[in-house]
Order: sequence, then structure tokens, then C-alpha cells
Amino acid sequence: MDRSQLRNVIGSGRSIALDCFAIGERIPEDDPVGRLFKTDIMNKSVILKHYETSLPTARQPVIVTTVIYFPYDFNNVYDGGESVNFSDVGFYQALSFKIAEGKPGPEMQARIDADIETLKFFDSLHSLDPFLLKSKAEQKDIEESIHPSYFAISAQEWEKIRLPIREKISKLVTKALGDTGETSGKEGVAREQYVERFLLKIWEAKDVEGIEPFIDAMQIEPKRAPEVFFAWKAICYYQVRFSEIQEALKTLFQWAGNNQLCFPVDYVSLSIDEQNRIKESRKILRQKMREGYINANKVLSAYERSYNNFVIKDQPESFMNFLANAENSYLLLADHVSIATHSVNLWKWYIEQYGAELRAAQFRELFDGLVSLFGADRNSGEPGRS
Repeated sequence: MDRSQLRNVIGSGRSIALDCFAIGERIPEDDPVGRLFKTDIMNKSVILKHYETSLPTARQPVIVTTVIYFPYDFNNVYDGGESVNFSDVGFYQALSFKIAEGKPGPEMQARIDADIETLKFFDSLHSLDPFLLKSKAEQKDIEESIHPSYFAISAQEWEKIRLPIREKISKLVTKALGDTGETSGKEGVAREQYVERFLLKIWEAKDVEGIEPFIDAMQIEPKRAPEVFFAWKAICYYQVRFSEIQEALKTLFQWAGNNQLCFPVDYVSLSIDEQNRIKESRKILRQKMREGYINANKVLSAYERSYNNFVIKDQPESFMNFLANAENSYLLLADHVSIATHSVNLWKWYIEQYGAELRAAQFRELFDGLVSLFGADRNSGEPGRS
């Protein structure tokens, strides 16, 4: 992947890329929390999420891998580097060799081990969206050990996302526990506090102590409940996020669907073979965009329908079925909504810089970035050697 594509992947938003070096540079050396990792090389790396559709027979619909990109030049991350999949068997040895040529002393060994634990945390996430990153840190009780700069979400933005999610969960919890109709006096206050305790437990997604009645009512296995609840919260988040980018995504799709705009304005300077390559890739890109949008809508529509069946029609069965598959729904949305968000950011940057009609050089950068993000290139690679 060339320099422009590295920039497009790393610099177009947080949903699939976390530039540890850029963030760490803004944290003072004497900060009490400090940088994310214990080793210098990891603090100069970039964490990436890569999505690949699973085979139809697979248990999970999407394979999400965590890729660590090590730039050759830490002051210019777009100038090429080496990418290593965290799930590779040899990752630990590769990191150890990079840091200490495979022979770390006891102190450095402890730092490497600590960094591996931090990477396991990031690997447990399906995307790097700031809201979900902070939510997962809260769930794991490690929020205080991560500098707020890595979350990249203000208190105002956090509340803006949190409130509609809590409201939605609160209505369903109230329904599941049975609405007594009491809204005033001691009984009303007690009822409100009772529902709030359940809501907090579900929001935190740490354990099921004290909410066994809700677990039983929803027919959730107690040991699976925390991750089911986190997946439920993630689905609510993606519902909010997908709604926020609808207009921008629609405009992006209109641009991609326009034969004149989605083609270099100076196409006469290109060979016929190059023009045909763009046209063929454009056809595949449009199909992938359409599929991603339909699949995300399908998941969110199923969620909304099952939710309304329960809350409005007193029919909990479809929502219970949805919760049983919530973790796969979370995976699908992490893939489709994260890629859509990143693509919108990327497209906006180019249009704002160069206008809707792009010359060949700028068009190739944007177009190849979109093709790669949506998986429209059959032989796409991960950021690495340029």
C-alpha cells in the first residue's frame, strides 16, 4: 500500500485505526497516566482493524483481526512499514525481537508482557469507535489506566450517545420487569430505583448479580450475559451512529453512482486499459456499498422490530431471539457501520480539498481507498511495505 493509501486508512477517523504515536505525542512525559503501552515501539505503532466476510458455514459472520503497523520512520507513519497480525502465532516473538532482538532482560520482559495484555484488550473489540472503546474499558475496570486522549470522546459527545441508548434499554427493562403503573409516592420512587439498578447493571455489563430476574425473563445464560449486554449496547450505539451518517452516506453513494463524478475528470490522459479497470472496479464497489448498506439496515430493522414487538405489543419472543444472536449482530454492524463511517470521512476530505470532480491523481487515491475499505479489490492487502 502506497503513502496516500496509508494516510487514507490511518488519518480518516477512529473507527478502524488508532495512531498511538500521534496520540502519545500530545501526552506530557510527566502525565500521571501516561502513554498506552510500556514499550517505546508499541507507543509508536498504529492499531488497525481488518474485516473479512466469513464462509457461510462459519459460526460468526465476520472475521475481525487486529493488525499492528510498525512504521519504518516513526515521524512519518505514511512512509511505509511492517504490519503484523496480532493473532499470528509468532507475534510475541516478533515483538520481542523488535524490542530487544529476542533477548529482553527481566524488566523489559515485564513491559512486553504488559503490552501484550493491553493488545488483548484491543483485540477483544470489534472496532475502535471511541464510544465502544471507552465502554469496554469501563466494563473491564481499566478506564482509569488509559489516558482520555486515547478515547477521543468529549463528555458532551458521550452524553449525546449515552442518553438515547439508556432510554431505549430503560423502556425494555421496565417492560420485562412488569410495569405496576405506580409513578408517584414511595412505591413509585422504589420502583424507579429498582429499574435504575437493573439498567446500571446492564449498562456496565460486568456481572449478573442482583438482576437474575431479568436474566431469567430474557432466557440468557448467566455466563454469557455480560457480553450479550455489551453487544446490545453496541447495537444501540451503531443505531445512533448509522442514523447520524445517513445523509452523508447517501451523498457518498450518489457520487459513487454517478458515472461522470466517479471517474477522473481528465480521463483522456489515461490509457484505455486503465479506464476499463476503473469502470470494472467501480461496478464492484457499487455492489459492495449496496450490500453493506442493506446488511446494516437489515440488522437494525430486525432489532427495532423485535424491540417494538416487546415494548409496544407485549410480544417478547422476537426480542429474546434477537438477544440470543446479539453478538453476531454486533459483529455485522461493527463491519458495515465502521467502514461506512471511515469511508464518509475519507470522501469528505477529498471533496473538500479538491471538489466533486477529481483529476486522475486525486481520484485514484480516493477511489482506491474506497475500493479497499469496502473489499471491492479481490487481492487487497493490509498496510505494510510500500
